[in-house]
Amino acid sequence: MYLINGQLRDDVPLESTLERLHQQLPRLLSGPIDSDTVIETAARFALRLQTNRLDLPLDEEQHQGLIDFCQRENLSTKLERELGVQPRSLRRIDYRQTSFESWHPLGLVVHVTPGNAPMLAFCAVVESLLAGNINWLRPSASDEGLTARLLAALVQCDNSGKLADFIAVLPVSTAQIPQLCAHADGVSAWGGEMALHAIRQHLRAGCRWIDWGHRISFAYLSPDAATVPMLDALVDEVCSLDQQACSSPQWLLVDSCDPGVLQGLGERLVEAFNRRAPQWPALVPTDQEASEIITRTAMARLEQCFADKVGQVWTGAGWRIIWEHDQTLAPSPLFRTLLLKPVPQHLIAETLLPWRTVLQSCALICSPTQTPLLVRTLVSAGVTRIAPCGFIHDGYTGEPHDGVYALSRLSRRLSVSLSPGAAIGRATLDARPVQPDTRQAPIMDKNGFMTQPVSAAAQLYFRSGGSSGTPALAGFSYRDFQRQMRAAADGMFAAGLNPATDRVMNLFYGGNLYGGFFSFSTILEQMGVTHFPMGAPPNDDLSEIARMIVDHRVTVLIGMPSTLHRLFFNEQELLRAYGGIDKVFLGGEHPAEASLRLMESCGVEETRSAIYGSVDAGPLGHACAATANGVFHLMCDTQHLEIVHIEQDVPVRADEVGRLLFTSRAREGQDVHRYDVGDTGRWVPGACPCGLDSPRFELLQRHGKLLRIGTQFISPQALQDSVGRPIQILLDHAPDGMERLRVLVNSDADEVLHNLLTDESLANAVNDSFLSVDVQECVESAFTRNTHSGKTPLVIDKRT
Repeated sequence: MYLINGQLRDDVPLESTLERLHQQLPRLLSGPIDSDTVIETAARFALRLQTNRLDLPLDEEQHQGLIDFCQRENLSTKLERELGVQPRSLRRIDYRQTSFESWHPLGLVVHVTPGNAPMLAFCAVVESLLAGNINWLRPSASDEGLTARLLAALVQCDNSGKLADFIAVLPVSTAQIPQLCAHADGVSAWGGEMALHAIRQHLRAGCRWIDWGHRISFAYLSPDAATVPMLDALVDEVCSLDQQACSSPQWLLVDSCDPGVLQGLGERLVEAFNRRAPQWPALVPTDQEASEIITRTAMARLEQCFADKVGQVWTGAGWRIIWEHDQTLAPSPLFRTLLLKPVPQHLIAETLLPWRTVLQSCALICSPTQTPLLVRTLVSAGVTRIAPCGFIHDGYTGEPHDGVYALSRLSRRLSVSLSPGAAIGRATLDARPVQPDTRQAPIMDKNGFMTQPVSAAAQLYFRSGGSSGTPALAGFSYRDFQRQMRAAADGMFAAGLNPATDRVMNLFYGGNLYGGFFSFSTILEQMGVTHFPMGAPPNDDLSEIARMIVDHRVTVLIGMPSTLHRLFFNEQELLRAYGGIDKVFLGGEHPAEASLRLMESCGVEETRSAIYGSVDAGPLGHACAATANGVFHLMCDTQHLEIVHIEQDVPVRADEVGRLLFTSRAREGQDVHRYDVGDTGRWVPGACPCGLDSPRFELLQRHGKLLRIGTQFISPQALQDSVGRPIQILLDHAPDGMERLRVLVNSDADEVLHNLLTDESLANAVNDSFLSVDVQECVESAFTRNTHSGKTPLVIDKRT
C-alpha cells in the first residue's frame, strides 16, 4: 500500500510518482516542517489511539507502545536531549561572539526498514519528521500496508495541513530502491551486512549513510548474584523476542574460570528455562535457521566428545544452552540459544575486542558494590548500553540507540560567522515566528488566571499577588522558565547589555519581588555576564551597596526605579565621584525625570526600561538601543500580543490606545491565553532602526481598577472602601526618592492609616521600604477638583 501526499493507494506508476515527488522538493526544503507541529500532531494521534478512534490492526503491546512513543512529553524530551532546546534556532554560540550555530534538517531522507520490528518504520519516520526532514519510506515486504495506514492516520491528525507532503510510503521492490535514493540527502537503512552494502553502493556522493546494522547483546553475571529471580529474568530476556531483537542476549559471560561454577550455573539455567520458556510463544525457525541451530549444537558436542573440550550442551523444548569453556566468541544461532562462556573481569576487554564495533546491550547481574567497576570495564570494552537484567528490552525516553542519538544523524549542524557590526543586538538570525490566530477565544482576566487549575507540568512557582490575603501562584515548568529566560536574555542583549565588558549588579531584591531577582539572576547567568547579586541592605542603609559598586568596578545596575532612585539619592556623592556606572536598566516602569537627571549627574550615560513583563505571563517585551523609553519589541519567540479596544474585544486601528492581551507560546505549567495584564498601549508602526523585525508597542498606563504603587498593584477603590469615607490619594516622590502615597481625609488620621494598612499589597510596599504613606486631615471641600468637569478624582498621580 502506497501513501502519497496523505492519500492511500493500492498501486501507483513509480516513475511518474517519483517525478512528482521530486518536483515538490524545492518547496518543501525551503520551508521545513516545524517540530512543534510534529509533536502536536503525534499527541493528537496518541489521543485517538487511547480513545480507540482509529481502526488499525495492532495488538495490545503495539497499541500501547505507539501511545507511549507519541506522547507530547516524550517527544519533547527526546528532541531536547538529542538536539537541545530550540535546536533549529540559528543563535549565537556566545553573546560575546558573532558566530551562530543551529541544527537543520538533512533534507530528503529515504528509510529502508526491516520486517522484524513492525512499529519501527512508523517511529523512524516520526523521528525524522522531528528533525524536519522529508521522508520517503520503503517498508519491508512483510509490512502489508500497516505503516502506510499508521502514517495516514497520523497525517489526519495534523491541523496545519502541511505534514502530508513530508511523508511518502513507497513499497517498491529491492531492485527499485536505487531509484528512491537517487535524490536523497540521507539514507537510513536497517539490515544485515550484505543488505546494507547493496543499498550503500547506490548512494550519490555526499549522501549521508545512516546504517542500523545487526548488533550483539549479552549478559554479564557475577556468580554470587545468580539468584533464581535473576536467572528467570535472564531466560525471559532470551525467550520473549526469541533473540530476534538486537537487545536480546546471545551470550552469558560469567565472572569465573572455574568449570564447576559454569557447570552448576548451566544446570540452574536449565531449571529456569523449564520454568519460564513455556510462558512465551516460540517463533518457529525456517529450515535454514533450524539447520544452523542443529549444526552448531552438534559441533559443540563433537568437540566435547572427541577433542576433550570442557563444556556441555543442554537442550529442552525449543531452547538450548551451549557451554564452551573458552573465551572465543561467535554469534548465537538465535531462537533461544544461549552461549555460556567464562570471562573473568580482567579478560573482558580482551575477549570483546574483536566485537567492539557490533556490541550493543549488556544485562548486568552483579552486586551493588561491583556495579561501578564493571560498568566502567564494560563501557571501555565497547558496550554502548547497560541495563538491569529483566529490562534489557526496555528503554527510557531519549535513550541513545547503538551508541548514537538518532536525531543528530538525521540533522546537519550549521555555522554562520558575521563581521562584528553585522548583527548588533541580535541574538539569533531566525525568521519571525508565525503568530497564532487567537481572536475567537475569550479574554482571560486576573481572576480567570488565578482560578484556573495549574498544570501537572508546573515545577517552579512564583508569588503573583492575590486578594483577601490569599496569595496566588504562577506556575512554570522548568522548560517554560528556561525558554522564557532565554528570550529575556536575548532582549537584554538587544537593549544594550554587553557580556564582554559589563559588570552587573542585580538590585531586584525586596519582599514579593523575589521572582524578579531570581529571574534576572538566571538571565545574567545565561548571558555569561559578570554578575553581583545583591540582597536587601539592613535598615535600608545603601552605603554598603555603593561601596561595593566602587570597589568591584560595577558598570551596570538593574533594578526597580524606586530602589535605584534611592540608591543614587542617598549615595550620590560617592557614586558621582566614582563615575563608572555607564548603564542603568529598569524592569518595566519608566524612570521619572528627576531620577534621570540624578543618574546623569552621576555619570550614567544610558538609563532605560529594558524588560517589560509580569509574574503571571513572564517576560513580554524588551527595549532596544534605537527606541525611546517605554517602547518595547514583542518577545515573539515566546509571546503573542493583541491590542484591543478598551471597552470592546475588537482590535485597535493604527496607533489607537487599547488593552494589551498576551498569549504565551511557551507555557506548559499554566495556560496564558489572551491574558489581559491590566496595561494599555499602542502599536508602533514601521521598521525599527535597530534591525529587529519583531513588532513594537508603546507601554502606557494601567487600566481598570489597579495602579502600580511601590512595586505593588493596588486598587485605589479598595483603599477607599477600607476607610469607609471619602478620601483623595496623591502620589509623588519624597525628597529621598521613595514613592509617597498621601491620603487626604476629613478626620481621624490615625484610624485611617490603620485601615489603609490592612490592605496586604499596600502593607507589603511599606514594609519593603518601597513606599511611604502619609495621612493628612483635610475637609472634603478642599480636595482638588478637575478644572473642566468639576469632579473630584480619587487619585492624582504626580510621579512623572
